[in-house]
Amino acid sequence: MSLTTYRKKRNFARTAEPQAGKRAGDSKPDKAQFVIQKHDASRLHYDLRLEMGGRFKSWAVPKGMPATKGERRLAVHVEDHPLEYGKFEGMIPKGEYGGGTVMLWDRGTFTPLSRTPAKDLSGGKLHFILNGEKLRGEWYLVRLRDDKQWLVIKGGEGMKPLSKKQDDTSVLSGLSMRQLSTGTAPVKSKRGAMTAPALPNFVKPMAAKLIAAPPAGEWIYEIKFDGWRALALKGGSRVKLLSRNEKELGAKFPEITEAVAALKVEDAVLDGEIVAIDGTGRSSFQLLQAYDTGQERPPIVFYVFDLLHFNGRDLTSL
Repeated sequence: MSLTTYRKKRNFARTAEPQAGKRAGDSKPDKAQFVIQKHDASRLHYDLRLEMGGRFKSWAVPKGMPATKGERRLAVHVEDHPLEYGKFEGMIPKGEYGGGTVMLWDRGTFTPLSRTPAKDLSGGKLHFILNGEKLRGEWYLVRLRDDKQWLVIKGGEGMKPLSKKQDDTSVLSGLSMRQLSTGTAPVKSKRGAMTAPALPNFVKPMAAKLIAAPPAGEWIYEIKFDGWRALALKGGSRVKLLSRNEKELGAKFPEITEAVAALKVEDAVLDGEIVAIDGTGRSSFQLLQAYDTGQERPPIVFYVFDLLHFNGRDLTSL
């Protein structure tokens, strides 16, 4: 299949799924990738995608990949997908093809156990190894009556079944299907970049500890900003600005939420201080209070102290 079918089935003005390029790139057999996306559309299923010929060959597996040696599951062959789809996670709007929640369930490398995998696939049988974050081992794809109906069969040794938590956790964001589904539908930014819907979890900010005197040694210090402590949570095009007590601040400071939304990151948690600046460039709590009461509004700055979460990674232990 070419990617023409993929394009025809989607309205890219409404869905944040990646558009296919005019030409698919060449695959590198030693670095071929696979992804599995858990997809809650009209029915819950798992989409197996194997990189071949510069695109993803794709099958919908209603009951998920088999784990016990010799176990077989139905796999429905669907249209090829672009390689960019391997990073997609989020909501496909209702009414669109495949509308529903998509989780990046697993990813890793795909190794065909043949020098001619395209020929084998065309002939109706493919033996391969997956080395992913969840799945590792051998599987077969075997065609049945026509090109649509296939079986995916567990070859080699069986593997330990995944826990319910593992089955419901994204390898990209760490979010569950419910958490992904509660985000708004992803949209395009002004530059056409795709955004993901889910917000990271709130992290209680660290506070200074009062002591009688500093420990011995040489010390440096910085000026204290007189403002409001705040955490900015970014997930795709969505931004929440929250106080240390999780009170919503975004409506009061739209210039901050707009600035955070414009950052070129998929998701992040920023810890900092909202500050009003006086005519000399210093922070002024009185001006910040005046801003809140709707009087003449001074320039507002969000000084960021720390990056607690970045592109799916928890950084609090670093």
